[in-house]
Amino acid sequence: MVDLSDRKPSKDKLNSQWIDIRKALIEDLDEVQKLYVEAAKWIRSSQGIIQWNEDTFTMNYLEQFIREKDVFVAYLDGELVGCFSVQWKYEEIWGELFHDNAGYIHRLVVLRKYKGQGIGSHFLTWAEDYIKSEGKKWLRLDCMADNPALNQYYLSQGLVFQGRYDGRGWSANLYEREIID
Repeated sequence: MVDLSDRKPSKDKLNSQWIDIRKALIEDLDEVQKLYVEAAKWIRSSQGIIQWNEDTFTMNYLEQFIREKDVFVAYLDGELVGCFSVQWKYEEIWGELFHDNAGYIHRLVVLRKYKGQGIGSHFLTWAEDYIKSEGKKWLRLDCMADNPALNQYYLSQGLVFQGRYDGRGWSANLYEREIID
């Protein structure tokens, strides 16, 4: 795990408002849980996709997630608007394409009421800067292959399709973008 104790939270301007991205704390658990459960329900009800099961996001699971991963939360005017993690270790779904010169984005979520306001793009840019600061050259992520809107979104963000992983009952598309100095 990367030591962030000397890092200050990021405060960036987004649409004339300040967004604060910082390492998640145990104190964020209640809000993080609400965010992920809401997103899981929305994906299932609006798109018929079971990308995330809301029952997965227990307090125990999320506490372990925050303690063991580089998990970041984003607040806008005091409201939690999103969350994501950056991971560094072996990714089974990348198989032979895996390399350790990348940061792997997981569980990126934006509060529904902020859809279309550029927060997801902002997260990707922030994560890219973070990954670069750790000496890595690639931002990578995966998403459900059966979610065409999300796949199109990542393509629109300059990520390049690298392949597909077929698991038991689900498939993921793999994307990456080189971090340019």
